[in-house]
Amino acid sequence: MKLLTAPNGNTKTNKSLALGYATYILHFTPTKKSGKNVCSMSTPGCEASCLDESGRGNWTYDKNGNMNPIHKARLNRTNFFFNDRSAFLKQLTKEIKSAIKSAQRKGLKATFRLNGTSDIRWENYGIIQKFSDHVFYDYTKIYNRKNIPSNYHLTFSRAESNHKETLSALVNGLNVAAVFRNELPKTYLNKKVINGDKHDLRFLDPKHCIIGLIAKGKAKKDLSGFVIG
Repeated sequence: MKLLTAPNGNTKTNKSLALGYATYILHFTPTKKSGKNVCSMSTPGCEASCLDESGRGNWTYDKNGNMNPIHKARLNRTNFFFNDRSAFLKQLTKEIKSAIKSAQRKGLKATFRLNGTSDIRWENYGIIQKFSDHVFYDYTKIYNRKNIPSNYHLTFSRAESNHKETLSALVNGLNVAAVFRNELPKTYLNKKVINGDKHDLRFLDPKHCIIGLIAKGKAKKDLSGFVIG
């Protein structure tokens, strides 16, 4: 069972290739499907709009009751992480090493998102620290994460019910990702809004700004306030 998704397996990470980066992503199954708490600060709005069901994952079971292979793989990874943490981390380390070598052969820089569809405090597991020469990055709703390695870039995710935490994240120097319905405003919360859909390499973004994302998939129908506008 592979843990990391290849750089060409995601629409946004495909865009990163043109900028010289190969992004490998780890996808878990969200809590509502796996029963495992992989997103401790999730909200009803973000759960309803979760990218877990976007792209090739836009269906879970077919008419015969067969699970989408993508969701099955994500569920297997999630159970692996919770049931045998030591073996999981050992395999993840091995795959990261392999990914770095593969990217180098292609003249690319390997980068990693370990929270493709989760919000795990990866800084607590020693993985990121082992690869200090490579960038890891994630979106998070945990605004007060501490002891973050210098090679781990975090962008806070604004939701319908975390306004106070969003403001705290901005004060603490984190950029904030916000989802807008139709078009991006020039500013939001008195910060410049940049287009976050151009690529997924959040560590290249200027500091002290809002990462604007246009609603996609189920988010287009959001009425919770998760989507702005």
